[in-house]
Amino acid sequence: MEMKHLLILAMASGLTACAGMGPPAEHTVHSVETTLPKVWYAPPLPHQGQTASMTDWWARLGDAQLPALIADAQRGSASIMTARAQVFAARAALAGADSATLPQVALEAGAYRGVSASAPLGTGMNAGLQASWALDVWGQNASSVRQASAQAAAAQAGWHEARVLMAAETARLYLGWRSCLAQKAVIDSDRASRSVTAQSAADTERAGLLAPATAALARAGQADAESRLAQQNRQCEQQFKGIVALVGADEPRLRERLGTATALPDPAVAGSVLSVAAVPLEVIRQRPDVARAQQELVAAAEGVGVARAALWPSLSLTGNLLRNRFTTGGESTTFNTWSAGPLTLNLPLIGRAGLNASSEAASARYEAAALGYANVLRRAIAEVEQSLVALVALRTQLATSQQAVAGYTRSFEATEARYRVGLANLNELEEARRLKLNADSGAVALQLDHLNTWIALYVALGGGFDPQIAPEPVRKDS
Repeated sequence: MEMKHLLILAMASGLTACAGMGPPAEHTVHSVETTLPKVWYAPPLPHQGQTASMTDWWARLGDAQLPALIADAQRGSASIMTARAQVFAARAALAGADSATLPQVALEAGAYRGVSASAPLGTGMNAGLQASWALDVWGQNASSVRQASAQAAAAQAGWHEARVLMAAETARLYLGWRSCLAQKAVIDSDRASRSVTAQSAADTERAGLLAPATAALARAGQADAESRLAQQNRQCEQQFKGIVALVGADEPRLRERLGTATALPDPAVAGSVLSVAAVPLEVIRQRPDVARAQQELVAAAEGVGVARAALWPSLSLTGNLLRNRFTTGGESTTFNTWSAGPLTLNLPLIGRAGLNASSEAASARYEAAALGYANVLRRAIAEVEQSLVALVALRTQLATSQQAVAGYTRSFEATEARYRVGLANLNELEEARRLKLNADSGAVALQLDHLNTWIALYVALGGGFDPQIAPEPVRKDS
């Protein structure tokens, strides 16, 4: 697939050319031409999953609570509701722009009483239809419709983007809390081990077989573990409060629902669902922010056409059809009237400086949108490749971390056994315990880092968004 010197206006879903009143040659995007790579400059993933299953990713991670928690968070998300409101506003603007291209017909009714040179004092009434039509000579109305349509598509993509980001934020907060509980379990296990050692040291000290300074070291280690456990418990509680605030749930019920399990989803499951087998052009098409920036560029281009058409004469036609009734001296007369016209030509003469300024401002917005679109494309490639690089490194780290945990655990168990029979001193035991604690804690942190990187890749791939598929309806319960 040839992607060298990919122009912004020809990117992804085939951005169409602007109308005759759109940006001229000097306002095209040759100055913001961007080059996308033909391949990924990042190591490939070992598991090639089904990209089409990205929307099912959260359910397939193996944590039954996560999808429901994400759904709760999205229902109460202010950012999603704001994006949803923007969708409805953009659709209303599109309906208004579309109706402006058609003749406007209104029901008209009136009543009057008076005299004239040809009629005595009387009362008149009329009712009928008043019609008007702004002829779209220079394509202003058509440009307005295309602009509104692009803005509606951009709002739709923004709504999906808000939902993807909220899902990722919820998952990171929830998995961070689970990881915090796992770290708490590691520290609690260390505290229990130090407590046994401190008790044993106290008994040996009372028997006169252990120096007081050595027994004090054991008690200090136990106190230090108690302090770390309290600190970890505080951190976990604070994170849980964040989950409660995010989903807007009753805290006791949510705590009962989520439980206290410390197991985290297996990162390998995420790798079996997500993959980056496609070339960059196909991948960035899946991102809602790319689709939104693209549609904003289309809207900005059509906005130039709208502003420039305002500098030219406008033509409008009006007409009416009325049923009239006139009453005087107890007698009534009913008759019909109709008119076609006037046909009005309107050309702004004085005050064109404001119209020229509006045209220049529209061109400036177009150029800014083009540069913003180019930046979105480059950032999209970078975010995917950064996630790929991180995942390959984390895969190696995870394997070595497992080896370290196994080795330090065996070393601690052997040192503890030697300490019990007097072949190792307390300093050796505390050093072995410290190394094991660091390895266990590091393994939990690494697993969370691995999951968060998969979440970052999920966001970088657009969370299942596809602009070529019919837009998902925005329901009242969304």
